[in-house]
Amino acid sequence: MVEIMSKKRDFWNHYFRFRDLTQFGNEQLFQKLEDVDSVRNWLGTNYILANIPPKYFKFEFDKIKKRILTVEKNYESIEKLESYLKNIANAFEKGIGLYLSGPHGVAKTTISIIILKEAIKKNYKCFFCKSSEIINFARSGWKNEERKIYWDYIVDNVDFLVVDDIVRLFDVSEKERVHIDEIFTKRDDANKVTIITANHELRDNKDVFGEALYSNFKERLIEIDLVGDDYRDLLGEQLMDGLLEKKEDK
Repeated sequence: MVEIMSKKRDFWNHYFRFRDLTQFGNEQLFQKLEDVDSVRNWLGTNYILANIPPKYFKFEFDKIKKRILTVEKNYESIEKLESYLKNIANAFEKGIGLYLSGPHGVAKTTISIIILKEAIKKNYKCFFCKSSEIINFARSGWKNEERKIYWDYIVDNVDFLVVDDIVRLFDVSEKERVHIDEIFTKRDDANKVTIITANHELRDNKDVFGEALYSNFKERLIEIDLVGDDYRDLLGEQLMDGLLEKKEDK
């Protein structure tokens, strides 16, 4: 009980500090936080604070699991994911993340967010970002002291960080790569959990990021490969369910 209360206090400290920083680093996220009732909707506030898109708020693992298991090759991957979710506290303690790979539409992003939501329920600080956000920072944000403070806070303080669609990071200059490499290196040094989604295998990062960072990935990330059809129609079904719920409420 004492530990839970301590984590809740830690959350509120994080909430107010990060909300202030978003004014300069992410104005859209700041506005969302301004509009939410953080006291009455603690979980929803956490999801917004973690930059999770609203369409994923109600999406749960069991729903996507049924579809993924229609492909026999995914059985082992599902077992790994279930084990990770059950042992998320150990993942936090040891800084063990995931590398979710596979073609477009096999639910990599959805699964990464489901893991964040589970971590949030256990009072861990989480953040979801697309690789394009990191690229924007690497290209110009680091020159702005306030945006740099915003990103430094995310890198240094977030317990679980998702970097979605890492392949976009391949198309950057050497100068920009220095800032990108620093993000992953700092999290590795701080024993923080990073979850990466990609359309390519982990080994394909070696030629792009270099031996040192690739070695860090291998040591820190459990690779889970997913195959199958495009599961994004499930999100469409989820949106329709939400639409019908609102109609019924009226």
